Amino acid sequence: MAYSVVRTDKMHGTYNAADLVSVRYAPSGTDTAINNGHVVKLVSLESNSREVYIGDTPDANTPLNQIALIATPELLADERKKSLKDFRNEAGQIARGYRLRSGDIFSVTVDALTPINNTAPAAGQVVELQADTKLKLTASLTSGSTQVGTVIAVEGEFVVIEVI
Repeated sequence: MAYSVVRTDKMHGTYNAADLVSVRYAPSGTDTAINNGHVVKLVSLESNSREVYIGDTPDANTPLNQIALIATPELLADERKKSLKDFRNEAGQIARGYRLRSGDIFSVTVDALTPINNTAPAAGQVVELQADTKLKLTASLTSGSTQVGTVIAVEGEFVVIEVI
């Protein structure tokens, strides 16, 4: 099975470690696998930890300052897996997350997004949260949703997003 891929083109966390977080995705207290390029809501630090956050599924109106983009370096120990699309963060694994900052630019493959009525992504589309770890594309911001950014380009299989 192929999973989504993320590029951290111009992310503040690349240069400022304060915007990097370690996160274990555990919605409703259950360790769950998550793909790179998806987002989580940072709930709280794990008990007896000062570095690892518990991640949950965001709601459409989760404030942007509580969101982290999952972008763990892809380490493929299994020699049968040779593509970045073979990588995902397994259940219970601690993943790398990037806090989103205005002006950040990142790219994700189309399978990390919920498109508008199964149409191809296009520059100018709004990127917003939904009650899912995938980001949602819309023509204009949905009432009650949090805008993450805007699609600024489509480069092959990657959709380039600038955070608002």
